[in-house]
Amino acid sequence: MDRKRAVEEAIHAGEMEGAYVSDEFRADADEFAQGSMNIEQLMQRAWRRNDHNAGKRTGELHAVR
Repeated sequence: MDRKRAVEEAIHAGEMEGAYVSDEFRADADEFAQGSMNIEQLMQRAWRRNDHNAGKRTGELHAVR
């Protein structure tokens, strides 16, 4: 399967499960599909965009009950 089709199928599957796919992620995924970046770069951009370390820096993380 080529990258373009893999990206399209992954986005579609996520949306079918109720996930929101941002325009920013779609643009990054398009760059990945065109071969402008590798999967690690795509994931790093998504991770940074969603700032998963914000709670760790401020101590705002709480246990999920």
